[in-house]
Amino acid sequence: MASRGVEETRALAASSPGTPLTGALIRAARAVTARVEQVLAAEGLTLDQWLALDALTGRGGVAMTELADRTLTTGPTLTRVVDRLVGTAQAYREVDAGDRRRVLVYLSARGRATHRRIAARIGEVEAEVLTELSAPDELLADLRRLGG
Repeated sequence: MASRGVEETRALAASSPGTPLTGALIRAARAVTARVEQVLAAEGLTLDQWLALDALTGRGGVAMTELADRTLTTGPTLTRVVDRLVGTAQAYREVDAGDRRRVLVYLSARGRATHRRIAARIGEVEAEVLTELSAPDELLADLRRLGG
């Protein structure tokens, strides 16, 4: 991707029917997500719950708005996700001492253990996917650049 010029990329997109980039990205995302969800299902977690656990890892308390930004999850969905994580003792909530209007979410010891265990397995799945690509490092760099 990086070696193609902007005009060449535009010409390729214009000559292809439909939206090849959008379709390819969605199909790839769904294929990888399906593999990750198999790992998560065995642990009784959803993808949204995993994304929240992952976003909380290595941080102190995280406000719900920041957690929503990190997980790309809407407010109502994120509330349900965090409720479930709290209900299974993976996370807990506390009122922010500096601003009592804010609630911070923390990963519990159980949540950290769950994250460590599952992260290794998801890492294996992702490594397997990357071995199927011709230029995985370039692709990851390009995807990060596109995603902002």
